[in-house]
Amino acid sequence: MLSIREAAKEIGVVPATIRNWEKQGIISSKRIKNGYRVFDHVDITRMRGLKRYSRENKLSVNAANIIIGRAKSQNTHDPGEEPGQGPSMGILKSEKWKQCRLERGFVLEDVARAVQISPSYLHKIENKQTNVSLDILQRLADFYGEDLLYYIADAPSDQHIVRKGGGEPIEIGLKGVLVKSLIAMSKFSLSVLLFTAEPNSGRAKSHLHHGEEFLYILSGKIHFILVNTEYVLSAGDSLSFRSSDNHAWFNREKKEARILWTYTPGRHPAAQTI
Repeated sequence: MLSIREAAKEIGVVPATIRNWEKQGIISSKRIKNGYRVFDHVDITRMRGLKRYSRENKLSVNAANIIIGRAKSQNTHDPGEEPGQGPSMGILKSEKWKQCRLERGFVLEDVARAVQISPSYLHKIENKQTNVSLDILQRLADFYGEDLLYYIADAPSDQHIVRKGGGEPIEIGLKGVLVKSLIAMSKFSLSVLLFTAEPNSGRAKSHLHHGEEFLYILSGKIHFILVNTEYVLSAGDSLSFRSSDNHAWFNREKKEARILWTYTPGRHPAAQTI
């Protein structure tokens, strides 16, 4: 059993990272009589996998956690134990790879050339005939303008209700921002998220992507920058916009803010110009 400081050193992160994973509900620690956190070999292996997928393969911690969980449910090796292996296509196999290409009007040769693989290899990926590295899958997802999570196989069953205090935690890499998904159904295009932003947290750097968004301030106050205009939004205010407009937001107040955030993924005929 290792202390949190020893565990952090073992996997190559700082203790605050482990505390954040625990806060997000990604991992759970054991406690000894004096109240200190301790971690065993299973915990270390899982956290090593979280670090490798989230940092070295540039996935969200939520995506990494899903991959590791699916690997165990399908009796495959824990990704944390095999740093040289990519995930099984049983985890990431999906008809969506081919659907995205066809929706955007690309032929195999177009996409293969853009992501630097052979057309025959792309054909195998689309037809779930091969294992493939995360690096290639991430390049494909970037080309199509989608998050890699979009391609993870759907859950085997749907749930219609998320109870109070529930929701799947999602790590989006913003310090002080806790996000939970309030949708539990598979194959559901609408995303509804609950954001809890601590003081001096948010996404200060402007960004854009495909889709449309709507947010409603449940409590607190945030500063939202849309294109070149800044709006101060308080409890009861709402805002809607196209995700292709540059946007950023920040909680500059001394109290946390809670935001109901809804967005739809973009479905454009082409993700990039070749």
